[in-house]
Parts: sequence; C-alpha cells; structure tokens
Amino acid sequence: MKHTLWTFDFTIITLGTIISAIGSVAMNFALSLVVFDQTSSTLATGIFAAVSFLPSTLIPLLCAPYVDTHIRKHIIVRLDAVSGLLYLIFSYYLLHHTFSYSIYMIFSLVIGSIGAVYNLAYTSLYPELITKGFMQKGYSISSIIYPSITAIMAPVASFMYVKYGIISICLLEGVLLLCASFGEHFIRYEEQRTKTSSFSFVAYGKEIKEGLDYVKKEKGIKNIYSYMALTNGSGEGISLMTMAMFQSNASLSTTMYGFLSTAEMIGRFCGSIFHYFVKIPYEKRYKIAVSVYVTYEGLDMILLFIAYPLMLINRFIAGFLGINSLNIRESSTQNYIPSHMRARVNAFFSVIVAIVTIFTKLIAGVLGEFVEYRYVALCFAILSMVAIFYIVVRNKKHIAPIYNKDI
Repeated sequence: MKHTLWTFDFTIITLGTIISAIGSVAMNFALSLVVFDQTSSTLATGIFAAVSFLPSTLIPLLCAPYVDTHIRKHIIVRLDAVSGLLYLIFSYYLLHHTFSYSIYMIFSLVIGSIGAVYNLAYTSLYPELITKGFMQKGYSISSIIYPSITAIMAPVASFMYVKYGIISICLLEGVLLLCASFGEHFIRYEEQRTKTSSFSFVAYGKEIKEGLDYVKKEKGIKNIYSYMALTNGSGEGISLMTMAMFQSNASLSTTMYGFLSTAEMIGRFCGSIFHYFVKIPYEKRYKIAVSVYVTYEGLDMILLFIAYPLMLINRFIAGFLGINSLNIRESSTQNYIPSHMRARVNAFFSVIVAIVTIFTKLIAGVLGEFVEYRYVALCFAILSMVAIFYIVVRNKKHIAPIYNKDI
C-alpha cells in the first residue's frame, strides 16, 4: 500500500460519505421541523425523536457478531441501496397522502433499523481503509464531511422545506443514497472472514458475551463511552429545546435556526482542517480533551440566554472545539480496539447512547411543556458538566493511556 492517506479505497469511501451526507443532513434537519410544525408540541416531537432511536437500543447488539464475521463492504453497499429505494417509495407515498404522525413514526423506525446496522459496518470498516500512521488525518477528513455539508445544507434544507416541502428532500436523499451505494461497490479492500458458517444461537451468544467481556475489562473504553453517551443525550435535549425556541419565538425563525447550525458546522469544518495539518502531541491529548469538554458545556449553558449574533459566535466556537474532541476520541478508541472486536464494542456504545438519548428526549419534551425552553437546556448542560468531573477526570488513570497513545 502506498504511504499516503489518499489511497483509492480511502478516496472512494470519502466520496461515498459526502454523497450520502448531503441527503441525510437535509433529511434529519427536516424531519424534526415537519413533526413540530404539524403538532406544535415539544412532547410529540420528543416522543417521535425518542422512538426513532429505539432500533439503536437492540439492533446493534443483535447484528454486531454478524458484522464482525461478514464482509462489511457488502453490508454498506446493500444497505445504502435499500435505504435509497425506501426514500423514493416514501416520497411517492407523501405525494398522495397528508401528514400522518404514525406513518412518519413507522418510516423513521424502518430507516433507523437499517441505519443502525449500516453504522456498525461503516465505523468498523473505516479504520481499515486508512493507511497506517495516518489515523488522525484520516479521522480529520471523516469529521470534516458532515460539518461542511451541514454548513451548506442546513439553510438549503430550510429553504427547500419552506418552499417545496419534505417530499423534495426525500427524493434527494433517495437518489443520493443510490449513488453512494454504486460508488462504494468499487472499494478494493478484501476482508478475510472465517466465521461464516451456519447460524448457531450458542456461537452467537458467545460472540456477544465476548464483546461484553471486553468492554467490562477495558475500564478506559467503558468510561469514555459512558461519558459520551451521557453528553450526547444531553446534547439532544438541548437541540430539541433550541429548535422549539426558534420555532415558537416571534423574533426568531426557522431560517435563523438553520444558520445557527451553519455557524456550528463552519466551526467544525475549521476544526477538522486544523486537525488535518496539525498533529496534536499524543502525550497532551487527554488534557486537551478535558479542557475542550469543559469549555463546550460552558458554551451550551449560556447559548439560549444571549443575543442571536452571540449565539452564532457561540456555535462556531462549540463546533471548532467539538470536532477536536471527536477526532481525539475516535482516532484513539478505534485504533485501540482490535479490528475483530470493533463492531461489537461500537454496538454496545450505540445501544448506551440510544437508551440515554431516548430518555433525554422524552424528559426534554415533557419539561418543555411546562418549563421555559432555555432553562431546560441549561439543566442538561449542567448535567454534562458534572459528568466530565465524575467520569472523565475521576477515571484519568484508565482514560489517559488510551487518549495519549501514539497513533
């Protein structure tokens, strides 16, 4: 393999990710808007968002052994194609029917189920396509995609939704996913999989237990993922309150909310560029990560209490810092976890995140019916701040060796 990051396979997976990200960013942005617009209820929107995460509470655990023992390229190619076709079918349905909360819920569950398996395959295959010694640069490219796409697509999706409705966004997502599937078919990396014999419940249970035993043994990995589950869940609660505030306040608007997302994603883009060109000394990665966590939660605490121009600056800084913590965590943990265990370990993380997110979205939805949105967001930010010191700082001896390992 050439000693460069930009091999044929890495280029293909990057292009495929960009293509699918364009549609998924627009779709994720629009779904919450349409549900809130049609129901005018944070509780209904919170329940919808929480139920959408249900597939992530079980499917990753059930599918992780399969992903770890089968060709991951084939999985992502086929699932992208299936998702693309489903979006096109859903678009056709929307052309002939009015809004139905239950139908949207069912569609979200189906897409979420497919996405749960796809994400396991993608995240466990991605490190294998990065040339040895280029892990930080590789993840800086991965982390730059969604920020840059979101910076462009958030206002575009807002315009498309207001002007043409959600059908146009569904059509866009369907076509782009089919294009991504076609491109990913040409990945050359050949995986060696030996455990592809007939199905056995005993063997399957043993493989799941193997992954669970690894997580129990690796206290650093367990604590990193526990903290990320809690802070991700809190972040979802804050996002729901932010969206509700912009949708219901006469001085704010959907377009302003879109540009708020754009500001954060521009910050993420700049942070990814920084990580691509500047290699952080491995012995300082833990200290930098903790500093970023604390600053980020401080920004979340004040977000909804400041003027809109300052909100934009706030989100830009948060985006810049957030992508740095993401890069440090992903490049460190994915390099640390053995390849044959990666899908199962990531599955446990996905399940924990999904469960916490479901509860936080439901709690945020309920609180939003009775408490001012910005105070609900503040409570979630305080919870994440406490978690930094209780989990990350308190378990430094287990986490620091993972973050500070030379990659």
